[in-house]
Order: sequence, then C-alpha cells, then structure tokens
Amino acid sequence: MSEMLETARLTLRPFTAGDRPLVRAIAADPDTTRYLYYWGRPGMTVEQDTDRFLNYALKGWQEQPIRDREYVLIKKEDGTAIGDGSIQYVDDEMGEIGWILLPEYRGHGYVTEMGQALLRFGFEELGFKRIIACCDIRNRASHHVMQRLNMHTLRIDIGARPKKTADDIAADERVCCITFEQWKQLLRG
Repeated sequence: MSEMLETARLTLRPFTAGDRPLVRAIAADPDTTRYLYYWGRPGMTVEQDTDRFLNYALKGWQEQPIRDREYVLIKKEDGTAIGDGSIQYVDDEMGEIGWILLPEYRGHGYVTEMGQALLRFGFEELGFKRIIACCDIRNRASHHVMQRLNMHTLRIDIGARPKKTADDIAADERVCCITFEQWKQLLRG
C-alpha cells in the first residue's frame, strides 16, 4: 500500500519534521483554526499547537498498523505545501476524513479533489464500509465540500465543539457520511 496519493493537481504525502513551517502557518492563522477542533484552544500558543500537531502527524505514520494518516497537500504545479488532508480509522469498518487548507488556496477545488482521493483510498484500499467527515456547524465551506463529495448529514452533535475563547460558545458539530454502496453507485453514474 503506497504512502503517497496522487490527484490531477495534488500529491498527498506523509508529514516530515521539515513540514514545521506549514504547520506553524496553519496554527498562526486564527481564520484557519477558528473552526478546527484541536487547534487554537485557550491556553495553547501557536508553538504548542504546532508541536502538538506535528508530533501527532509523525507518530501516526510510525505506528503499525497505520491507523491515522495525515498528509501534506502539495500542488504539483509548483511544489507548494498548501494544507493537510487526513484519513483515520474510527473502527474497522468506518473511517473519517478531514482537511485544512491555507486561506490563499481556498476556493479552487483542491479540498474536493483531495477528498475524492481519500474516499477512493478509504473504500478501495482500507476496506471501509462508510466514511464520515465532521465540521463545526458554522463552517459552511467544509459542509459544502462534504456535499460535493456526496456525503449526507448523519447527525448534529449539540455542543460538541470546544470553546475557543471565554466569550465563545460550545458549537454544534455536523457529522456527514457516505457509504461504500453510495460511493460505488456514484461511480457507475
């Protein structure tokens, strides 16, 4: 099983220690972290967030069997690292995909393209029966990506997202899903 994934415009490869500048750029941008579950929590500095995520991403690739795959998204056109994509085991039959994209690369279809590759990998290589994706209910852009991936809202978890500031609320979380059969039907078209 290959550790790298390819799309028409992207290469997805495992994180290395050399990807610290990308991770720090994500951690330092409040617009990027405001809806992310584990990023930008009260009491965490940018450096702590950077270290926490990079250690997590590196550790996932070292464990056997690999259950947490965090990928750096690289634009093939110029080799620029533009974000993160992930696929993780929830259990033996279900996976979860996720994404983080730096602001200047949003709106170009990169996340949808990456999401399609992760769905294919999850269903064909990892053997998942269904794949979910989760987002803060206020994150309309991520929900639109889920819709473009033909994922449907499975449930809304009330108050599941942590507060980011003292004045913030514990936001609701949208959980979307697509099954292997739904995905295969889309391929048959």
